[in-house]
Amino acid sequence: MNVLRILLFICLSTVMLQAQSLEDLQEMKAEKMAQIGDLQSEISTLQGEVNGIQKDIDKLIGWRKGFSGLIGFDFNNSNGWAANPNPDASSSALNIALTAFANKDGEKYFWNNKGIITKSWQDVDLSDADSGNDDDGLFDNGTVDIFNIQSLYGYKLSDKLAVSAMADLNTSVENFLSPGTLDFGAGVTWLPANNLTVVIHPLNYHLAFSGVDGVDSQGGLGAKIRADYNQGFDIAGKGLNWNSTLMTFIPYSSNEPTLFEYTWLNTLSFEVWKGIGVGIGFGLRNAEFESPDTQSYYSIGLSYNL
Repeated sequence: MNVLRILLFICLSTVMLQAQSLEDLQEMKAEKMAQIGDLQSEISTLQGEVNGIQKDIDKLIGWRKGFSGLIGFDFNNSNGWAANPNPDASSSALNIALTAFANKDGEKYFWNNKGIITKSWQDVDLSDADSGNDDDGLFDNGTVDIFNIQSLYGYKLSDKLAVSAMADLNTSVENFLSPGTLDFGAGVTWLPANNLTVVIHPLNYHLAFSGVDGVDSQGGLGAKIRADYNQGFDIAGKGLNWNSTLMTFIPYSSNEPTLFEYTWLNTLSFEVWKGIGVGIGFGLRNAEFESPDTQSYYSIGLSYNL
């Protein structure tokens, strides 16, 4: 009987010790979580101070420049591989995307410049179906071709608002201005953050150059809106950078086809080692003057940020 009582006492003591140990661990966890919250608040405050110091540095050194690039490539070849749908075939693809900016931020003015180039090629040679085009090469078959350059000048009314003027060219490298658009406008620019610029120009002249037979080039007055955003994130100690440009033109008069258009271009790059990583580029465009359908593209490859 005494042995039974001793065993019962030991079991009850063990349970009580485990419960107490669990309660202690939960209290320790709550304390650590509170400490993490305090540190995150301090980090946010310090980051704001760092951003302010960087803004002062940029004003003193003048121009602030940046560059990011993406390259993707693919090469395939089979020679007499009987299991293939095309036993004798070869294919190659190359994607290049470049984004660069040069900004000058003065005491009472700013001058922002940005360029985007995306170019892709693909070549496929099949033993039977493509026998008539064996002489063509990779650079004879373009698949994606985007060229956009923008220059924005603004006179600051406050830290967040400025009167501005902008020139904006949107076309392709090989088919330059065939089709393409060119904008000249004036209005205001909103600067809500260091990495976001929103241009609203109600006084804008839009030139649309036609690359389609039977459609004449034309122009008109309207409103030009453009937003440029760049944000860096830290994920597991590695950098993720998102660069995005959204632009649209809203005409004041109705034409057939309409001059209304919008374009959204994006680049995502995830750093793996010393600025080198994996990048994704994608975009959407709708311009009835060029095509009644929504246009899109994407590319994936190695990326580099400087």
